[in-house]
Amino acid sequence: MNDYLAKIPSINTITPLKSVDLEGLQSSIDEPGQGKAFSSYLNDAIQEISKTQQEADMATTALVTGQIEDFHTPVIAMEKASLTLGLAVTVRNKMLDAYHEIMRMQI
Repeated sequence: MNDYLAKIPSINTITPLKSVDLEGLQSSIDEPGQGKAFSSYLNDAIQEISKTQQEADMATTALVTGQIEDFHTPVIAMEKASLTLGLAVTVRNKMLDAYHEIMRMQI
């Protein structure tokens, strides 16, 4: 029984957390113009959705024309396109729900 307890490593190897510079964090938050704008994130997401849709179309066309012989590549591309579009629709619906909830708030 004591042999099993001897194999357990000691807890002395835990090191304390490093301190965080809160003043530096606050100054980087307060400065406008740092980082990407929200609209650029949305634009990138829309371009990614469009790209996956085009890849699915190209894979389907390649299968129909006989350029590729495996069936799973177009199916995977179509499923990926379907999932990205479904995610975009879900995010849009959540954003609209949040907007409507804010508009219903009484001042």
